[in-house]
Amino acid sequence: MKIWDEIKYLLEQGRSLYLLTVVESSGSAPGRVGFKMLVSDSGYLLGSIGGGIMEFNLVEKAKQLLKDNIVDHHIVYQDHLGSSQSSSGMICSGSQTIAFNCLSRDDLMLVSACTQAPNMVEFSPEGIRSVAQDIPEQFSVNFSDVWSYTELINTNVKRVAHIFGAGHVSIPTSELLSSIGFDVRLYDNREELNTLQGNNFVSVKKIIDYQDVLNQVEIGEQDFILLMTHKFTEDKLILTQLLDIQCEYIGVLGSQNKIKVMFDALLKAGVEKKLLDNIYAPIGLDINSRTVQEIAVSIVAEIIKVRNI
Repeated sequence: MKIWDEIKYLLEQGRSLYLLTVVESSGSAPGRVGFKMLVSDSGYLLGSIGGGIMEFNLVEKAKQLLKDNIVDHHIVYQDHLGSSQSSSGMICSGSQTIAFNCLSRDDLMLVSACTQAPNMVEFSPEGIRSVAQDIPEQFSVNFSDVWSYTELINTNVKRVAHIFGAGHVSIPTSELLSSIGFDVRLYDNREELNTLQGNNFVSVKKIIDYQDVLNQVEIGEQDFILLMTHKFTEDKLILTQLLDIQCEYIGVLGSQNKIKVMFDALLKAGVEKKLLDNIYAPIGLDINSRTVQEIAVSIVAEIIKVRNI
């Protein structure tokens, strides 16, 4: 996560800063749990806790605390109804709670650890500290001065997206997935394919035999799989090998008619309907896509939706 790298850099330079973290969120609040923003004593800002007038006011509050050399760790409750005493000034409904934690060079060891490996971190009125990995991620509060929030800070492990089929849609899809933090791996069974060779947004480019996918591609339980080969029969061939594996997402590119024909054939061959019900097909959110770039947007939007559930 870039924000922890930036915090590390600023602390190494001897700067002080406030880290603002959304620790609780409900309804249509624009800031979701885990959103973060740093406010440096130099005025440098990075990240977001939801934007709008709420974010502006809380950033100004953090700036004033830094200006006054106040070291504090507290929470601020904001509702977005526009009329209550704790209103954020926004009218989008919902509410969120933001933790303010002042960080200095004393926190450098922990922050450095967060940039190198997974760490379960507790935010509380005492500051931030590393805690046991088996402690659940949660927010609890008894009084305004008795609260804690725990979160797994994991900066090195990227989610993996496996794309089968290196055609034209794969390039903008790879670019978008890479831009949101995925490790993208691309496979095809065609030699010297220009859209495979010219895709610079992937960590792996591999020619494989679609008859034996699982012995050539290592797939984890949190991985995302996108089937977009150039043949209906090849999508179907790969899908039959993947139906029983544990992974986060499998999507198949194609028209409604293609998917219906494919699924009818699989059902006729004895595949259980409940397995097909877990497949995202046709892949992507329905946004009436017309170009390969728009198709890529629809696919990645669906993946973001699944990832963030």
